[in-house]
Amino acid sequence: MNKDNKSNTNQFTQYTNAVVGFVIKDDKVLLGLRKKVSNNLGKNLYAGIGGKVEPNESFDNALVREFKEEAMVFPTKFNEVGTVVFTWLSKPKWNLFVKVYKVDEYSGELSETEPIKPEWFDIDKIPYNKNMWKDNKYYVPKVLSGERFYLI
Repeated sequence: MNKDNKSNTNQFTQYTNAVVGFVIKDDKVLLGLRKKVSNNLGKNLYAGIGGKVEPNESFDNALVREFKEEAMVFPTKFNEVGTVVFTWLSKPKWNLFVKVYKVDEYSGELSETEPIKPEWFDIDKIPYNKNMWKDNKYYVPKVLSGERFYLI
């Protein structure tokens, strides 16, 4: 397991390390509408809060930084629940090795930022079949239930 910020690789493909976190509170989940994205990855889609791991940064520190940058809050209680590896043969810039977190507590007041508009969704009304990446319907329920997972 790659504990530092270097990109994960196998003999054929290079992956960018990234994080995503989901806040779950009172039968609701926090998603962010992605307004500004890099590499045209996921614009106008709902997703958890997160992004790329910076050089010399741990996955946990990246999660805290991304929440601050994208939603103006600081996760104070969170745990890693899974890993998802995304491979795009036609768009290798989109290849990601993502640590997925369940965020139980945060401090600060949620605010819209240039890249993200945070929104709460009832857990039974998450828009899996529209306005989300198709893979979210496979792993987000695992996050919500607290199940650990590794998907490639």
